[in-house]
Amino acid sequence: MSDARSTLPVAHDDADSLLRLVADSVPAMMAYYALDLKCRFANRRYAEANGFTVDTILGLTVRQVIGEEAWRHIEPHVMRVQAGQAVRYVREQVMPGGETGAIEVNLIPHFSDTGEQTGAFVLINEITRQWRAERALRESETRMRKFVQASNEGIVFHRDGLITDVNEALLRMGGYDMADMTGRSVLEFVPAEWRPTIIDRIRGQSEEPYEAEMLLKRGERLPVELAGKAMPYDGENHRMVIVRDITFRKQARERMEFLALHDALTQLPNRLYLDEYMERTLALARRQHNAVALFFIDLDDFKQINDTLGHQAGDEVLRETAQRLRAAVRESDLVARLGGDEFLVVLTNIESERDTERIANSVLAAMQPPVLLKRQLVTALPSIGIAMYPEHGDSMDALIRCADTAMYQAKQAGGNRHVFWSAA
Repeated sequence: MSDARSTLPVAHDDADSLLRLVADSVPAMMAYYALDLKCRFANRRYAEANGFTVDTILGLTVRQVIGEEAWRHIEPHVMRVQAGQAVRYVREQVMPGGETGAIEVNLIPHFSDTGEQTGAFVLINEITRQWRAERALRESETRMRKFVQASNEGIVFHRDGLITDVNEALLRMGGYDMADMTGRSVLEFVPAEWRPTIIDRIRGQSEEPYEAEMLLKRGERLPVELAGKAMPYDGENHRMVIVRDITFRKQARERMEFLALHDALTQLPNRLYLDEYMERTLALARRQHNAVALFFIDLDDFKQINDTLGHQAGDEVLRETAQRLRAAVRESDLVARLGGDEFLVVLTNIESERDTERIANSVLAAMQPPVLLKRQLVTALPSIGIAMYPEHGDSMDALIRCADTAMYQAKQAGGNRHVFWSAA
C-alpha cells in the first residue's frame, strides 16, 4: 500500500499553468530577462503596462520593452545587475491615467546551480500613494523650516523636554549658538522658580499661552510668553513652543498699573493706593498693637504761587515738595498726594509721640529752603496736622478727618508748624 502522505507528480504543463496563474494574480509587475537582456517571462501586469501581451513581449530586449527615454534612466541599474548586484530604485513615471506616479523597482540577479549568472528577475510595485505622501511630507517640512526661520518669534522644538531644534530668532533672542541649546533640557534655560510651571505645562500638553522668563546667555532674564503646540512626528510626541519677547508689553502694563495707583505729576501714591495701604497697615497694627501716625500736609499760600507765577511753576513746587517729603521721612514710611497741594505721610512702627514729633520737625526743616522758579526764590512752607492710631481714630477716614482738623489749626496759628489733633 502506498504512503498517503506521498505527493503525486505534477505535469509540466500544469506547473506552467499554475505559475502563470500565480504571476498574473499578484498586484506586482513581474518579469524575467536573460543575460542577453531579452525577456523570457512576464506576467500580465508587466506586459500590459508596457503595451504588450504576455506572448508578444517575449524575446524583446529591455530597451525595446520600455523605450528609449526610460532606457536612458535605467541603463546604469541594468549594468549593475548584469554585474551580479541586486538593485533597488524608485522612479517617477506617467501612470496609465496620465498622472505622474512612482514605481519601486527591484532587480535581482539569477544564478545557476554552478554559480553562473543566467539572468535577472524584475519585480515592480506601484508606490504612487506612498510616494506622494512622502513628497507632501518633505514639502511640508520644507515649508515649516522656511516658516520657522522666517519668523521673528522664537521657536523651539523639544521631545520630552529635550531640545531638538530652534530657529534663528530664538538664538538671537537668547544670545546662544545652535550647539548651546540642542540636546539640552528646556529647563536649563528658565529660572529655577519657573521650572515647576514648565514641567506642569509639558506634562499636561497645555496649549494655552502663559508668561514666564527665559535665561539669556549673558545671565540676564527676559520676560517671555510661551505657547506650546503638540507636533506628533514619526511616531514620537514632539512639541513646538512659540517664544515671544514681552518686555515692552510688560513695561507698558507695569506703567499702566503704576499710573492707576500713583499721581502722574509727583509720582507719589494716590488715594486709591493709600486706601489699600492703610487697610493693610491698620490691620497689622491692630494685631501687633502698634501705633501709626498720619500727617496731613498743606502748603501755605500755594494759591498765590499759582496766581503770580502760573500753574507750571505751581507744578514744579509740587514736584519739589514730593522729593523733599520722601527724603525727610524714613524708608518704611509712605508719602502720598491727595490732590492739589495736599499730601499725606503715614508713619508705622512708632514707639512714642516723641518719635512722631521728631519726624514732623524733619519734614518742616526739609521744606524751609526756598525753591528757585524763573530766577525767583519761592517759599512753600507746610502746615502739618497729625493724628495717631489708635488714640485719635481706628480707621483711615477717621484719622484723615482728625489730621485735617489739626492741619487747619496749624494754619490758624500762623502756618509752618505741626499740630497734634486734640478733642479739646
